[in-house]
Amino acid sequence: MDTEAARQGREYPQAPIVGVAAVVVCGGKILLIRRGREPLLGAWSLPGGALELGETTAEGVVREIFEETGVEARPVQIVATLDRIVRDEEDRVRYHYVLVEWLCLAEDDAAPLVCGDDAVEARWVTRDEIFFGSYDLDETTLGVIKRALGLVETMAR
Repeated sequence: MDTEAARQGREYPQAPIVGVAAVVVCGGKILLIRRGREPLLGAWSLPGGALELGETTAEGVVREIFEETGVEARPVQIVATLDRIVRDEEDRVRYHYVLVEWLCLAEDDAAPLVCGDDAVEARWVTRDEIFFGSYDLDETTLGVIKRALGLVETMAR
């Protein structure tokens, strides 16, 4: 058992944890991170994490993006609210997050990415790299990205 996750009450929680995640778009690229902790250790994902007490989801998503990548982003619109429930071999709930997924815009995709907090790597990637590359994102995440990109296209009109 990851002692830090257990200490924070994230692993085998007593109640669902509210989290935020972001589809960060800049210059036609999307920001992805490689997770440095469970759940999904080592997987490519959207930047995000647990909401802190007294923080709005908009404030939380801005903080998480910056902590994980060094990118300053502006929240635009909520894209989706999702349940992420991971069960162990005995069917006990190991992780349970209710995630508020945001579309966020960043100004500079050329600035160096500085990984910290939960991310061990971060990259700006194109739409084609996400949908046809080797990032192995799950269908739910791909659906959120498609929805967010649709919002960006609508905003550009």
